[in-house]
Amino acid sequence: MVVIKEFAWELGREVRSVEEIATGHSEEEVRHMRKIGLDRIPTDNQRMLQEMIRDVCGQITKKPDCILITHSLPFIRRDGQETDTGWKDVPTFYLSGMPCAIMHKGVEIASLLVEKEVYHSVLVIGADKAYSDQERIFFGTIMGDGVVALLIAKGEGEHQILSGYVSSTILASSGENSSESDISAFRGVNLSLMRRAMENCLEKAGLEKTDYYVTHTSNREFWDALAILTKIPRETFLDANICNTGHLSSQDSFYHYFYWCERNVILPGQTAMLINPGFGGTQGCTLIKRRF
Repeated sequence: MVVIKEFAWELGREVRSVEEIATGHSEEEVRHMRKIGLDRIPTDNQRMLQEMIRDVCGQITKKPDCILITHSLPFIRRDGQETDTGWKDVPTFYLSGMPCAIMHKGVEIASLLVEKEVYHSVLVIGADKAYSDQERIFFGTIMGDGVVALLIAKGEGEHQILSGYVSSTILASSGENSSESDISAFRGVNLSLMRRAMENCLEKAGLEKTDYYVTHTSNREFWDALAILTKIPRETFLDANICNTGHLSSQDSFYHYFYWCERNVILPGQTAMLINPGFGGTQGCTLIKRRF
């Protein structure tokens, strides 16, 4: 079986309120951010992303055979520049694109690599951050800073990866700079695209349902609507802690999965699907069973 042998994360060191971050925005905009579920966000405007990657790698005790660094924004590496992970002579690959869903793709690739015994262990790192308050606010939400690392291998482990599903149907290719008609078209099908991705992920695992869904993004209204569309009880969508992280990009559902396991909300023997709908038309799902 393919399992997560080790996991670690590094969040922004300065936890700040919505009001502190959204200085210069209108009271109405701040109220909206509060309404959708934001409170205090971990930020790190000064620390470089490469620093955070090195710090999170320092928490992993076993040297991996391969590293996959996943990031939505293509600025993490320039030609000839390597990221300092603290290990030498470990093949490192960079996966970019698929906003808000790329870490799911990394986990999917890592699982295949260890299943086929191309590598014994693969460290998947999800890493995106902002460097100013201005760039971390978009579409009425706030981006927090965080890096998550998962060491994936075959064998025994508490967290078994059952399946993954990643899809792209791009309808608003320029993100928040897309035309109003493209944004409207995307929003009109976003819920149905997410439902289809969730169904496909369950089908790949040979299951009909899961105990919990660990969510991405703080927009409570989206999860309210998805629960109605899928006829899934709203309480199984675990989004309550996103108020304390904001939008961490593709790695946030992985962070929140371990958060809920540590608090024994997700219990041994239960399954949870981590789900990330990305703006513009991407969907990422990873189904995990907590074994003990």
